[in-house]
Amino acid sequence: MKDKTLDFIARMPKVELHLHLEGTIQPTTAIELMRSNQVENAPRTVEELLKIYDFQDLSHFVRAMKIVSNHITRLQDLDRVCSEMLAECARQNIRYLEFDCAVQKYIDLGMPLTDVVAVLDRAVHAAEKRYGILSRMVVNLQRSHGDQKTADLVVAVARLNHPLIVGVGLSGDETQNPQKEFINTFAIAKEAGLHRTVHAGEALGSQSVWDALELLHAQRIDHGTRAVEDERLVRHLVDTQIPLTQCLTSNLRLNIVSAAELHPFAFFLHSGVLVTLNTDDPQIFQTSLTQEYALAYQTFGFSEQELRRIAQNGINASFLPEATKGQLRQQMEQNISADCGEN
Repeated sequence: MKDKTLDFIARMPKVELHLHLEGTIQPTTAIELMRSNQVENAPRTVEELLKIYDFQDLSHFVRAMKIVSNHITRLQDLDRVCSEMLAECARQNIRYLEFDCAVQKYIDLGMPLTDVVAVLDRAVHAAEKRYGILSRMVVNLQRSHGDQKTADLVVAVARLNHPLIVGVGLSGDETQNPQKEFINTFAIAKEAGLHRTVHAGEALGSQSVWDALELLHAQRIDHGTRAVEDERLVRHLVDTQIPLTQCLTSNLRLNIVSAAELHPFAFFLHSGVLVTLNTDDPQIFQTSLTQEYALAYQTFGFSEQELRRIAQNGINASFLPEATKGQLRQQMEQNISADCGEN
């Protein structure tokens, strides 16, 4: 018998807030980019490409991801990857997307920040016109670049003041470059009025989440899975409604949790933490947002009402203006009523 809830999930309008553009490169695109750059022993098939993604932990994962993403070397490559990402999101009925882009990578290759943002902005507007998907960008700040380089990027982003950019986000191996090293960078971001999100509570424990909140003034936590280890922190997250952008498959693949049923997502949701479902790096982890919702439903037994609540949490946790959030809520509810039916 067909599972009606899985059908509901496929048709339900969704929001994605934790998606790295460099982790969305389609397999055929990745192979073509590596070939065009004349990579020695480049993968010739999808199966060979997937062997690169056979990682064991966060540090190994970061290295594996760079093997492929380092071959986005031209503006047209960036346009292709972004356009394909948006088309895939639209296919899954994602109505709003905040994607993270490692713009410093492209600046270091000689592409001006203005050109990088312009290319992405054109792709975003084209997708909105074609598919009706609304998208904004969070500028990625790599821990490995250190405080000075990330601070310089934040200053440049603030000066650009482009409407596509809604904030900055710190990511990378937190075991090597902890939050305290980026106090200056995030002070500049806060002063400039940029929204701020930080990867924390993933490889490191709950203290990394506290540090993101107290030292970096994070308004959102990417992952935050290990916040469950600290009751006081969980209460703080409930009281402040600081969101956690959770990624189930990512946490499983990187051994943050050993089994889906041991993931604290349902505990967070039922405790009143503002949690959202996301994919992180869908091509690398071989998942999609639809699959993440299906995994959550099959693991935790969520009702359709709870699944709708998770999607609505995505709007609440976004960096959109309140007026736009209200419009998006209304549109999504209308879509659910029209396309999914009321239960």
